Amino acid sequence: MNCRRPSIQARALFFGFAISSFPAIALAGGVPYQACGELVLTGGFPPCLLHIADDGTFVRVLDPGGFEPGDRVFVDGLVELNTASNCASSLTPNIQLTTIERCFAECGTLVAQNGCLRFESDRGGVFALDDTEGFVDGQRVFVNGNGTSGSVDCGGEALPLIAGNQIAACFEAFGRIVPEFGCPSLLTASGERYDLEFNSDFVTGDFVFAQGFIDPLFTGFCGKPWVRSNTTQAAFGGAGTIIEDETCGLAFRSDEGGFGQNFVLDNTDGFVAGDRVFVTGRIDAACATNPACPIAGCLRNNTIDPLISGCGTLEFGPANCAVVNFGAGEPSYQIEYLGNESFGSEIFVAGALVDSDPTCTANGAVIRHNLALPCIDTCGSFEPGFECTPLFFTDEGEILWLEDTGGFTVGDRIRVVGGRDGPCTSFCPFTCLRVNEVLRCEIVPGDISGDGAVDIDDIDGFVRVLLGLESDALLIELADVNFDTKADGGDVQLFTSIILGDA
Repeated sequence: MNCRRPSIQARALFFGFAISSFPAIALAGGVPYQACGELVLTGGFPPCLLHIADDGTFVRVLDPGGFEPGDRVFVDGLVELNTASNCASSLTPNIQLTTIERCFAECGTLVAQNGCLRFESDRGGVFALDDTEGFVDGQRVFVNGNGTSGSVDCGGEALPLIAGNQIAACFEAFGRIVPEFGCPSLLTASGERYDLEFNSDFVTGDFVFAQGFIDPLFTGFCGKPWVRSNTTQAAFGGAGTIIEDETCGLAFRSDEGGFGQNFVLDNTDGFVAGDRVFVTGRIDAACATNPACPIAGCLRNNTIDPLISGCGTLEFGPANCAVVNFGAGEPSYQIEYLGNESFGSEIFVAGALVDSDPTCTANGAVIRHNLALPCIDTCGSFEPGFECTPLFFTDEGEILWLEDTGGFTVGDRIRVVGGRDGPCTSFCPFTCLRVNEVLRCEIVPGDISGDGAVDIDDIDGFVRVLLGLESDALLIELADVNFDTKADGGDVQLFTSIILGDA
């Protein structure tokens, strides 16, 4: 069956529309609005609860009737033409509700019980269907319907009836929105590509979990199999470290934004505490865990692979595939995602190293699920900050927030390699360096100040070391310019010669 999306009668949702375009009968009380969609709580101030219809139009709902943000509901009412709410700095029409109830565009399982074929929804609840169209017990199906109407007796149990429903085989997949010749599609974890009817607010690079049905008659906008009436939820993809927790056992701590959250994984695939890995998965924030286990949730059906990261040159490979060249003597790897980077540029790549047929390089591996960001490889020092601390002050004068401090702290001079991104968090306005590596800067004997040069700025620090007023092991090592394993008067003459340019 070609399962079609239920029609949506949603009109007059933006004040830019001319009032004269609506029937005169509607002007007195408002414009009729009937639509399935999702309740979404906006950010900003003041926050508002919006009903975002499947066609992208939206209204503000003042009384959700017990439903919460994230719930999918059918709204019936009148859009108020003479009032609007300021929602996150945008004028949004209000609605006077007549009806609000759950609506359906979701996957579930058909279960034969008590002489009935029941639809057990993934979103919770058990329902009767008007039409099962040949599907049988145990099958995963996708059901469309505008709410419920009455009930059906099932062995003495009254099941809400999804009246006038439409049904098809359930498509469900975790993947990532990636561009292909400028056209965004869903690249699944197993390597297939699909076009989604609705991307919601997701953009290229985002990891998502999508459910819907495959249109049997038409392909999508990018020429791929078309996933129709889909729901799209945020999923996880990122770098981090396997940790051992007393209550959680093995868990995954993401780097994410410098405030990594802990997740329990469906599988750790032999990795052990301390391993750096790249993980993807569907987020289950309500998974049953030990209350004492400090986790953000579970990652379901996760992938887990060794993390590979570094700076290299983005190049064309055979068959126009994208390749990152890490330099002379290093292998090149095919990557699946270019971000906004152009061929020939120096980019930072971090992703999952997986086995692959060597169609693009001589190397039998590919970097999947990767980040692709401008590369930063520079020295600097950690300094205290206000909104976020410590902050990394580069020698070039830039201020960065690092996802990983590498165990270093305020005052340490370090070298950092990573990818330049936007802000890590809403409260820390500085540029974020993603999946960064922290190293010691190359030691320059006599460079006590750590600015990369030996000059008069180093004299005070050198004298303090010789007088025994400094206990920092690195500064003592830097003052040992004659390399006799100790900083003392034997270093004075050579240090002076270096500053005067005589050595």
